[in-house]
Amino acid sequence: MKLTLKLLDPAGCTRIHEASLEVLSRTGMTFESEQLLAGLSRAGAEVDPHRRTARIPPSLVESAISRTKSLLASGRRLHLLNGVTSQKGTTGGIEAKVSGGCEQYLDWESQAMKPATARALLQCVRLGELLPEVTFVGNPIVMREEMDGTPIEERLRRVKTAALIAKNTRKVGSMEVWSEKEIDLLVEIGIVARGSREGFDDNPCLLTAKETISPLFLDRNAGDILLALADRGLPCTVIPMPISGMSAPASPLGSVIVANAEILGVMTAIQTVCPEALVGAGIISGVMDMRAGTASFSAPEAILQDIALTEVFGELYGMDCLIGTGYTDAEHPGNRGPAEKMLKFLLSFLAGHTTYPVGLLRSGSVFSPEQALVDLELCRLIHGQLACRLDTGLLGAIVDVVHEAGIRGDSLGSDFTLRHYREFSQAVRGSDEMYSAAYERRTALLAGRDFWEIESEKAREIDRIVRTAESIL
Repeated sequence: MKLTLKLLDPAGCTRIHEASLEVLSRTGMTFESEQLLAGLSRAGAEVDPHRRTARIPPSLVESAISRTKSLLASGRRLHLLNGVTSQKGTTGGIEAKVSGGCEQYLDWESQAMKPATARALLQCVRLGELLPEVTFVGNPIVMREEMDGTPIEERLRRVKTAALIAKNTRKVGSMEVWSEKEIDLLVEIGIVARGSREGFDDNPCLLTAKETISPLFLDRNAGDILLALADRGLPCTVIPMPISGMSAPASPLGSVIVANAEILGVMTAIQTVCPEALVGAGIISGVMDMRAGTASFSAPEAILQDIALTEVFGELYGMDCLIGTGYTDAEHPGNRGPAEKMLKFLLSFLAGHTTYPVGLLRSGSVFSPEQALVDLELCRLIHGQLACRLDTGLLGAIVDVVHEAGIRGDSLGSDFTLRHYREFSQAVRGSDEMYSAAYERRTALLAGRDFWEIESEKAREIDRIVRTAESIL
């Protein structure tokens, strides 16, 4: 059984592409990075240096798309590194992400949201390392203090967080990058984690995407970081976050067009400076709740407009595109979170995006280990029900069971039921029981056992890189 979700036909994808080109040529886009503006100007875009805007002709964008297709055809791999989004799965099974870059975590015992600490981060990382469905352990929280409670200087938080992650999991994922100076230090730690430069290049880690500011704005820091990543041949991904009804027209297609225009604009700008850059893309969109005056990332339209953009990328550009599966509007574990996440995970599954971010609350600002375990249970339910194989080879046995049970009989005690029940039966407990069970399981997993740690020689090398960061940053 293969269930899929399809929102757009090829003609619809083409019309969205053409509308995005019109936005870039008619309205343009703001780039605060001087390097990107200069590159666009040299390439023939209409640049206003005072307003820092560029109107980009369709031919220039089409050239960037063609170059990207050529790079992919030549064997270049597109690495999409981000811990709060989903991409196309590689195994058909659950490939969960423990990540998020959150500033707070939920302490279950006190039911309080607390600032990120090294001790809390270590527990989250160890949990991700232990769970077989988790294949990606990034930065669920970005620690603010050391194990002994000493505050960490702001400019060192990303590097020290990356160091703790690399020492305690073999599933190293993404890391926030807030400064160009951090890049080489994070790469050094990533090389140690992967065992070699070749291993790192084949499977990059400890880097992530940067965001545009919708509509049609790329700030200086994000632009310079993306350009620095591209210049080093590292994964370079841009993720718009349009809000329908606020930063995009009040229509699902409004967010799709705004996001697509921003991605194509950034891709084109970067390639005017680094022609061999392979620029990846994603979208985390929301919907403006006009009654509450807040952005909702769990409205049904949000995930659908994300999926629509991935169809444009797959149909026209030959690329995967990340979607914002991880965010929920739920403030705290309870009934709302599982309901919202079930819908997003289900639609993500139907679109083939099975790398699920787990554990996030409050629009991605809080990480909860208990929520991560509940999220995984939801993923198991979806895969258990919808990824099951309908084996027609069992039809003869099924007819025999029906015959043996007879008219108005039952199959409850049959050998067939005993053999096959667990293949097809999935049940979700009530939400209170789910979270209590998650807390008990998390406690049991992290209690009294030997945890994986990186080899001592590699740990010392990571410590050396952190000391270098303290002098550089």
